[in-house]
Amino acid sequence: MRLNVADVHGEVFTGLVEFVVVPGMLGELGILPGHAPLISILRAGELRITPVEGHPQILFLEGGMVEVQPAVVTVLADNSLRVTDIDPKLSESRIAAAQRALKDHRGHSEMDFAKAELELQRELAKLGAFERYRAMAQEGKVQYYDWQRPAPQAAPKIHVEALED
Repeated sequence: MRLNVADVHGEVFTGLVEFVVVPGMLGELGILPGHAPLISILRAGELRITPVEGHPQILFLEGGMVEVQPAVVTVLADNSLRVTDIDPKLSESRIAAAQRALKDHRGHSEMDFAKAELELQRELAKLGAFERYRAMAQEGKVQYYDWQRPAPQAAPKIHVEALED
């Protein structure tokens, strides 16, 4: 089946795959060719790809959505990272900061509490993806996935007057 992955910066992956695992809201969702059509929201976590040729690849998604059709899977991610770009020290410090914010939530709004909780979940998922990648790399079971980010472009100018017509 064909897998298309894009995030806010553009296309991340396009190719033929045998199997893909996405981080669904209620748990991981494994998708094989011929899967029943569905649309689902994604949480922060690993996107594991088993291409038709080559070793499995792991990308990190910071949420998004997936559309599954029998022959095509489309992932629209909020943001994606190569697992090798994850800094475990930075993630650990963010986890500690989020845990402190959750412990001492007096004087903070519910929104601040929710942000800290989401930050904790995202950073724990990043660290988990990094650890899984490192273990698989040591066993020679994963391929380093490298893609070039397109250069950032300025947002297009919107003329409100033209929209009113």
